[in-house]
Amino acid sequence: MLARRADGGVTLGDGFGDVSPTSKDRWRVESRGTGRADSRGDGNDDDSDTESVSAGNPGGERGVFVGLIRVVGAGIVEALENLFSGTGGDDGRKTEITVDENGERTTTRSTHGKSISKAMTKEIRRKSMKMRSLKARKDAIIKFNTQPKLAIEYLREHGGMLCNPREFAEWIYEFIESLSKKKIGEFLGKADEYNCNVLVSFLQFHDFAGLKLDDGLRQLLRTFRLPGEAQMIDRILEKFAERFSQCNPTSFRCEDGAYVLAFSIIMLNTDLHNKSIPEHKKMKLEEFIRNNRGIDDGQDPPEEMLIRIYNGIKDEEILMNESDMYESDVVTFIAPHKAGWLDKKGKGTITKWKRHWFVLADSCLYYFLKPTDDDPRCIIPLDNTRVGRGDGRLEIKLTSADGGIMKTAKNLEDGRMEIGDRKEFILRAASSEDREAWVNVLQSNMNRSPVARAVAKKQMVDNIVKGIEDALPPIELPPPKAQGWMRKRGENNTGWRNRYFCVFEDEHSSMLYYYGSKEMAQRMMDLGDETHKGCLDLHGVEKMCVHKDKADVVLDLVTGSRTWHFSTSEKEVLAYWIEIFTGSCPMLSGKDRLESDGSFTTASNGSSGSGNRKGIDRDRGYSL
Repeated sequence: MLARRADGGVTLGDGFGDVSPTSKDRWRVESRGTGRADSRGDGNDDDSDTESVSAGNPGGERGVFVGLIRVVGAGIVEALENLFSGTGGDDGRKTEITVDENGERTTTRSTHGKSISKAMTKEIRRKSMKMRSLKARKDAIIKFNTQPKLAIEYLREHGGMLCNPREFAEWIYEFIESLSKKKIGEFLGKADEYNCNVLVSFLQFHDFAGLKLDDGLRQLLRTFRLPGEAQMIDRILEKFAERFSQCNPTSFRCEDGAYVLAFSIIMLNTDLHNKSIPEHKKMKLEEFIRNNRGIDDGQDPPEEMLIRIYNGIKDEEILMNESDMYESDVVTFIAPHKAGWLDKKGKGTITKWKRHWFVLADSCLYYFLKPTDDDPRCIIPLDNTRVGRGDGRLEIKLTSADGGIMKTAKNLEDGRMEIGDRKEFILRAASSEDREAWVNVLQSNMNRSPVARAVAKKQMVDNIVKGIEDALPPIELPPPKAQGWMRKRGENNTGWRNRYFCVFEDEHSSMLYYYGSKEMAQRMMDLGDETHKGCLDLHGVEKMCVHKDKADVVLDLVTGSRTWHFSTSEKEVLAYWIEIFTGSCPMLSGKDRLESDGSFTTASNGSSGSGNRKGIDRDRGYSL
């Protein structure tokens, strides 16, 4: 149908006319008579584009349509094939071009060449309803934490749920981390038939198979707080005993035995760990054994089991997670991401540490004087905040992402709120495990506002103009390509010093930073503080040498201005860094730029090769 002419134009044929080039990407189209072209696009709007510039000329006997088309990123023949032949294109979109008897051109482009089928429409509606339903199920959390009955009504109306006992129990189990543990216990312990059925269904989601009775209780009571009313406790433990007996049919002769012993364990737990009960009045082992005689269908439980239970409860109290133990009645602080005790460093010249109860909820960190307080002492929003490890082994450091004053509000004793003026908060955890847990959860809750970052960038430019260098924002670093210890010798100082090295790469640069300790490197990665002692631009390395200097094997990186000296006692570690530098220094890549005096060889210039270097983690580097 299409034929290319000697002048570069194209004859369309079949009465459509000709296309002639007018410039680099514009073509003159002549179409005689009325006609209709029905075609599909080429499937990629970024690669080709047709554009009507002028309308027709009715001046001929048959009427001649004259216009210009612009073709981008595709050959004219391919574009016209798509436009006129009705073939090609994978996206199914359809273009109809109609020219009337007066030469007026009408173009219609549908969103899809094929009509949307009823099945597709039904599927789109189903997915849309599913998304709205999921959002409603999440929104119902706040209503449950206020009043569970409101959540049931909301889920029935907006969540696409019938909210029968099984369905509502499944919802509680799915969102249990975000729900008030106090409200769950109160709801499950009520005497209404609906609540009792929800309790039975909720227990079906717990598998107690193979567990001891006290271990099963510990598992259950981590998911909600046991209510204080004795009748509610009775109903919950009765249904627990039924479920435990289903999972462990040979543990007790009857369900009543499991129920009575479960109740006895709760009483023992309260008695042994209640500080208001004097030590001489606490329940003794002999009393616990005597209280449980004949409870299992007239038979005594095995004495060994009772002794194990007593000692286990005495050594370890049955407790909820610490963040749920002091649950507030204020909705904001219910089911927080994390809560616990941390020491806070004072901002005076004399170092003072004060213990506070910290609660992390909705990307805000709150601290209270004690867990039972309703109002926080201070509020620290985490947007535009950096969180990392401090100088001390157990310290956590919070700073502003733009290097300025942190956005905080302090609740004064007279009830007034005071805007904070601190640039950083230093906190201290009880253990290294607790510190890591806090750092991880705080970093996952940070919300660095794009607006705040834009403002910081503008302030940085303004400050540079004004010559205020100390107001620059913190350094942004990608994850390190390699990190670990080596010795380094200075240009003037001939002594070797241990330094922690990190290689950072992005699209435009490759930098080697070195630090006095691994903690200083981590602090720079987390907080952006300039804790490095120096750095080397690896793009400027022209040559790499290995030689022996007395007892040391030395690796040299040679730049246009100086030579950098590194050493390590581990030959495998040295081989690892040679491989890293070869890949990170553009002037070394692809060429044999390693010079050696024979004291060290690699696969590229000698016989040993890198092999499987024991003790080296490719992703995390190494530590000597």
